[in-house]
Amino acid sequence: MSGAYALHALNPGEAAGYEAHLAESEQARIEAAELSDTAVALGLATAPVQPSAALKASLMARLATTPQLPPLRAPTVAPAVVRAVPVPPDVVEPAAERPAEASAGPVTPVAASSGGTASERARRRWFRGPVSMLVAAAAAVALFVGGAFAGQAFNSDQFPQQQAAGLAQINSAPDSKRASTTTSDGHKATLVWSTERKLSALLVDDLPELPSDKDYQLWYIGGTGAVSAGTFDSSGTGTVWRVLDGSITVGDLIGVTVEPKGGSKQPTTDPIVAIQSS
Repeated sequence: MSGAYALHALNPGEAAGYEAHLAESEQARIEAAELSDTAVALGLATAPVQPSAALKASLMARLATTPQLPPLRAPTVAPAVVRAVPVPPDVVEPAAERPAEASAGPVTPVAASSGGTASERARRRWFRGPVSMLVAAAAAVALFVGGAFAGQAFNSDQFPQQQAAGLAQINSAPDSKRASTTTSDGHKATLVWSTERKLSALLVDDLPELPSDKDYQLWYIGGTGAVSAGTFDSSGTGTVWRVLDGSITVGDLIGVTVEPKGGSKQPTTDPIVAIQSS
């Protein structure tokens, strides 16, 4: 259920059951987190395209002229059929002498087969199959558009694809690792990295939105001091993430500070979060 859980495609009961399993299994928690990260990467792997106004007009025109399937008929209930069985006159008892237990009880109707015709069964399969896939797809769209990548600061048309490719490389690396902590105001922050591929990414849940003249700035903090790893912003909801600029080395401390718009050469504020990569 980890894939469906990552896409928010489980119903409340299933999600509660799976979360109870997550509380007991570190392996399941790692798998669910990795699949969530990958889902975000897949959603950003293709540059968004703005459909033309003509496309909507064309689709609506086709809907108006395309014959639709009739609604599915509800299962019917077949009436109970009681067949009369001839009884020889000499064995018929008078009503007064007939035992009470011999009287007829209530008759329970028998539901007719809900199989229907072959075309009806095929139509039910058609509506059941795509709906489940569309629910998962819609959940994925909600994840990508509704906040999972909200607030990410892009400085070029190629930046989203580069970021998605970087995150996918980290998650697919044989030495991929992760570490989690919380920011100074209690928001979950997760660092994922691969020393083999020298890549790292930071993911933070519900990071507060900053004023327009401020940015969040990432830093590699090592023995030689702090080295900038890029800036980003946040809408305040969802999970904001960024693949760090530059290369990670074993033991680097990854920090985030609040800086003036565009970033600083060196940190000017205390880190709101710091995660060790080893």
